[in-house]
Amino acid sequence: MTVQDTIRPTRALPRDNRAGGRFAGGTIDRGALVVAAATVTMALGFGGLGLITVFMKPMEADLGWSRADLSLAYGLSTTGMALGGLFWGRLSDRLDVRLLLILGAIGMAGPLLLMSTVRSLPVFYVAHLIYGACGFSTLYAPLLSTSGEWYPQRRGLVMGIVTAGGAAGQGLLPLLSSFLIAALGWRFAFTAIGCTFMVALALVLPLLRWPQGTRAPSVNLADVRDTATSETLTVALLACAAFLCCACMGVPVVHLANFVGGICGSARAGVASLVIAMIFGAAGRVCCGVIADRIGALRAYALASAIQAACVFIFPLLESSVPLMMLSAVFGFGFAGNMTCLSLCVRQAVLPKRFGTALGAVMMIAWAGMAAGGYMGGLLFDLSGSYTASFDLAAVAGVMNLAVISAIGATRNLRPISAA
Repeated sequence: MTVQDTIRPTRALPRDNRAGGRFAGGTIDRGALVVAAATVTMALGFGGLGLITVFMKPMEADLGWSRADLSLAYGLSTTGMALGGLFWGRLSDRLDVRLLLILGAIGMAGPLLLMSTVRSLPVFYVAHLIYGACGFSTLYAPLLSTSGEWYPQRRGLVMGIVTAGGAAGQGLLPLLSSFLIAALGWRFAFTAIGCTFMVALALVLPLLRWPQGTRAPSVNLADVRDTATSETLTVALLACAAFLCCACMGVPVVHLANFVGGICGSARAGVASLVIAMIFGAAGRVCCGVIADRIGALRAYALASAIQAACVFIFPLLESSVPLMMLSAVFGFGFAGNMTCLSLCVRQAVLPKRFGTALGAVMMIAWAGMAAGGYMGGLLFDLSGSYTASFDLAAVAGVMNLAVISAIGATRNLRPISAA
């Protein structure tokens, strides 16, 4: 039996607008396969971005690069995500998704293989920039837009599941890499991960598509003109909130393993804290998606942001492993839920044909915030020898994010424009 033999449309809907796929009768609707493929790809994409957390120390010891030097590599990959997301997000509204999937797969696997050969910082930086700008950013908007349209009445849950893959990948891939580094060294670890990406992406990416086909759903041009002004204002406010939100989360995402490892005197404890955060983050994304379906995307976003800001403020106050691990779990729940709810806010604010463009614009600013937070965390550590200032700065950004979210709610601009 082939994959095509197990895929069938949902009969309750018209042929050209099939959505709401389900598991039934031993067969799997295409929508379920699309969600599964998007989840796996999201795990690989975010996992690749987070590899620097465990490669930082062995590369620092082997090549003599500083913590700030290595943090800048992460900053460049997120900068690539920012610039690439705007470019590819706009194209995802216009091009056949299959072309984007091919380009994204090459852009993700190739740089990882290149990283295994680096002996100079410029090459390392270029590899990270390509990974972000021509790899994961190419896939990010299609992953969310294709999967979400199959289940419009449960979009929060679906986006929660897909983005939960990102949280799981951020925890599990660095954990796997730490074992590979211990067994093979950091160069062969990069090679093994790059080859794994090639195989996995070749298997799952061909499954991705919209219910209507391999191009984004069409929309009435009059609707676009009528809603353009309100969309622009709302998207601009969401982008401002996204920058502050990601500047807050950037410090712990990049430096949590080293921060906890330094306090506990064990690199293994540091990796464990990151894994705990990402495991609970996977649950947080699903839960926040469900919460958003019930109370609204903006309120769910505010809740997740408040949890994240509180955790970042408390981290420097703790001095033992058990409370640090517990707080890592709470942080993971909050920080991960932010990305699910932010994507839902963008989707709620714009027509489906403009989702890729709007998401690319918001995520461009968000990734810039992530880059700023990650780099400043490393820079302040190098200057002070402690992560206290880094986490304090992140907490300030978190409070400012909550202020912007309140402003969005006060303007009452965030509203459903289309039921589609």
